[in-house]
Order: sequence, then C-alpha cells, then structure tokens
Amino acid sequence: MANTVSQQEHERHKRRRARQWLGLGICVLVLIGAFTVVATAVNGVAVLFDDTEEKLAYEQRLQALVMLDPLPFEDLDQADPALFKEAAIWSAVSTAQASATGLDAYERDPNTDSLLLPAVEVDAAAASLLGPDYKLTHETFNNVAGDMTFEYDEEKQCYLIPVTGQVGMYTPKVEKLDKKSGKLYVTVGYVPAPGLNGDFSLSAPTEPTKYMDYVFEKTDGTYYLCALELSDMKPSSSAAAS
Repeated sequence: MANTVSQQEHERHKRRRARQWLGLGICVLVLIGAFTVVATAVNGVAVLFDDTEEKLAYEQRLQALVMLDPLPFEDLDQADPALFKEAAIWSAVSTAQASATGLDAYERDPNTDSLLLPAVEVDAAAASLLGPDYKLTHETFNNVAGDMTFEYDEEKQCYLIPVTGQVGMYTPKVEKLDKKSGKLYVTVGYVPAPGLNGDFSLSAPTEPTKYMDYVFEKTDGTYYLCALELSDMKPSSSAAAS
C-alpha cells in the first residue's frame, strides 16, 4: 500500500514538473514574440522617419545653385535672373553628363569646340527647381563671378558652354527638413569645394562653414524654391575658423 501511494505521488510530481516546464516554455515564447513585435515596431518607426533619401534628393536639386553661393532673397523676383540661368545651365550639363551617352551626343561649335546646350534643356532644369511658371530670358550673359561669358546662339537656340571646367565654391549638405506654415525649410550646410583656396590637403574643411535655409512652396503636389534665408544653425567653431 505504501509503495502504491509513493508511486502515485511520484507520478503526480512528474506531471507537475512537466506542466511547469511547459509553462516556462510558453512564457519564453511569449517574451520572444513580444521582443520581436517591439523590435519590428521600432524599426518600422525608424524607417518611417528616415529622411536620408529625401535629403540626398534636395542636395542634388540644389547642387548647381549652392555652388554659386547666392545671396538671400525673399522671393524669386528679388534674385539676379543670371544666377538662376547659370545654375540651370550647370544643372543641365550635370544631367547630360550622368546620361548614358554623356556629353558625346551634343553638337560642338567648330570654332571654339564649345558644347552647344539646347535652351529647352536649360528651361527644364530651371523649371524642376523654380517651378513651371518661372521663365528664363535666353540671351548672351556673363556668369555670376564675372569671369565667363555664356554666348547664346539665337539661330540654333543653344548656349555655347566653354570647354573649361566649372569649380563651384561649395557643395551642399542638407542637415534637416522642416515643414512649417505651409512651407518646407531645407537647411543646407555649405562645405567648401576641395582646392577652392588651393588647399588639397587632408586638413581642408569637410564640414559646413555656414548654413542657409532654402524655402520651398508646394505647387501641384511638388515643392519648388521660393526664397533663401540665413539659417539659425551655426557651424562648429573649428569649421567656422577654417
């Protein structure tokens, strides 16, 4: 009889331990599932608020304009039209260089070997940044720095682009995108172009030495540039000194 009771007690103990291990296993699985859900949610939120690609897109859109270091303006009419025209020309040239055929597909002037850039491509480049309502006046003009002339061929409706390379003063680094009052404020850091002052060393500045806010307004679902302001963001002391 005692052996029977002892055997029954042993069986109950085994079943109790099995239930305990089963419960522990279920708890572990629940915890793993909870951690997985939390991790997935955190990663999802991070992706949702990751604007890296959008920043890069604005860097590309503003590259040609930032390299000319424009002065602030409250609206497009306040800015020098030659500024936007030159920026549109270099933007169109950059787009052409990035194409499958590059610049080889463009006609060259037989006398100067200058690239003949169609005015329609300059118009397209300007419209992509300033909007379809902004119109350029095509004519021969001097660049912003005053050391280059863009000759316009009225008959061919093309600009003669000199074969000399263009080195901008700065390259853009978009720091933040901020929407307020129906406008998009793109804070751009100005990183000095390598060799701007003859300095090609490793000590040349790689961080922005100043910041500007490029203001965009939405038209027909797309943001277009409408103003340029000084930014509240300031460069680090080392970058400013450089």
